Amino acid sequence: MARQTFHALSAPLSSLWKALVCLVLLTSWTSAAIESIPAPADGIYDDTRALSDASRQTLAQEIRSLVTDLKCDVWLTATSFSTGGLTPRRQAQATRIRWSGDKAAILLGYDRAANVLAFSLSPDLWNRYPASSLATLGLEVNRTIANTQLTLEERLTTIVHQVAKQLRELETVRLKQSVWFPKEERGSTLLLLAVLLGGALVAAILGIISRASSHTGGEQLSFPDVSVSTRFGAPFGGGLIAEIRTQPPAR
Repeated sequence: MARQTFHALSAPLSSLWKALVCLVLLTSWTSAAIESIPAPADGIYDDTRALSDASRQTLAQEIRSLVTDLKCDVWLTATSFSTGGLTPRRQAQATRIRWSGDKAAILLGYDRAANVLAFSLSPDLWNRYPASSLATLGLEVNRTIANTQLTLEERLTTIVHQVAKQLRELETVRLKQSVWFPKEERGSTLLLLAVLLGGALVAAILGIISRASSHTGGEQLSFPDVSVSTRFGAPFGGGLIAEIRTQPPAR
């Protein structure tokens, strides 16, 4: 009886054990796949099979355009299992570094097991754009991923377009701030400079004319006449106080 009970229990336990082994092997295979796969030519790695051929081509075109606009690598990964014991953010960072090295790069790493998207950027991009804007973009992207009313294909497509739009706007602002005079303000700025320079030139000319007139006007300044009383009967004491001659008197 006990033997029959043991055999009856061993069959489902064996099936459960096989299932767990298969799950571990599948997870390990997924980890090995993401760790060993070379950088995809179109910028997309998807082992979830969520993207159709048409969606993948659309996203690949958007990624190529973004690479040109931002002058940096752009990657999208979508994996079915958490890999290598790393958090999605650490895995995204490791994959970005392995594919791009020290180059400027962005990697959007979707983890289907946790249903989160890790947003990994190289340090120079954090220096290029405001950290607050990038952090806000990361929150918006994860809100899109959490919207289960959309299919996974729709969510991945949406976040790529969303990230591309926001980063292009940040790049436009950065380029405007990097020049002294934006193109649309250059005409009015140059006009203002011309007016200021013209006014300074006219003021300088008027100053020169005024100084020349003062030298050639023949204006003579003298001390006022002062009444001086006789000092103890001294000769000439009534009018002359002092006399300074620069030349001897004529004879």
